Amino acid sequence: NISIVHNAIPHEKRFGDEILSTFYLKQQHGFVTMSETVKNDLKKLLPNPITMLRPHPLYAQFGEPKNKEAARMKFEVKEGQKVLLFFGFIRKYKGLHMAIEAFSEVVKSRDDVSFLICGEEFWTTLDPNKWTTKLKNVLFIGLKRILLSKGSDERNYRPLERIKALSIEDRTVVINTFIPNEDVHKYFQVADSSILFYETATPSGVESLTYNFELPILATHVGHFPETIKDGYNGYLADAANTESMAQIMLKSIDQPIERKHVRKAAEKMSWTNYVQAILKN
Repeated sequence: NISIVHNAIPHEKRFGDEILSTFYLKQQHGFVTMSETVKNDLKKLLPNPITMLRPHPLYAQFGEPKNKEAARMKFEVKEGQKVLLFFGFIRKYKGLHMAIEAFSEVVKSRDDVSFLICGEEFWTTLDPNKWTTKLKNVLFIGLKRILLSKGSDERNYRPLERIKALSIEDRTVVINTFIPNEDVHKYFQVADSSILFYETATPSGVESLTYNFELPILATHVGHFPETIKDGYNGYLADAANTESMAQIMLKSIDQPIERKHVRKAAEKMSWTNYVQAILKN
């Protein structure tokens, strides 16, 4: 048996995680990991795992990069305006709260940049008056005491509220809903950079999606990001949990933009064809 391992250890630790993961992993003969970080996590659970490393393949099913200017005209983005994009399900470990704080510093010195946030907050999208929501709340409260660590309850995580508190509503666009596959390309085509200021990181689907649209990534120096992002070449890296450093690379991405050809070059080895061939060869 060969397993492809995205995360060996979950972002949010729960009771029994390592026991159940180790039980499953012991049944396997080898593993394909998508980063050195995950490979090292495997070694914490198994003494001598047989592994091979292949980067997370691109998500090409959302289309190819198209005419950027046409897309920006459709969204009425002003000429010369820079757009920073946060895309994906809103979870605390993804650091949106820090990205918003950093962006509030950026707008103090730049009037030509905006922040596009596309993602869904799970708890705020539920109707509190529905019986199903009430049932989920009751079950969650009971189960979290048994299964979740103290820091894993995200029901009170409201990063979007910081936008109003920091008075940056006029510089921020929020699409706080589920985005279907056929609409994904629209948001990447208007953006100049993708924001991944994660607190912890294993191979990210959003990262692979970003490369598909040849966007540079602004990320934190955590997890596997330093393996795939060469600072100053196909993106920029900020210090973890440091909003001042995050603001600095946001500004740097505007003043010293990453060339798309560098992103394209860095992502060449990440095709599904290369991924499958490498696995079959080994």
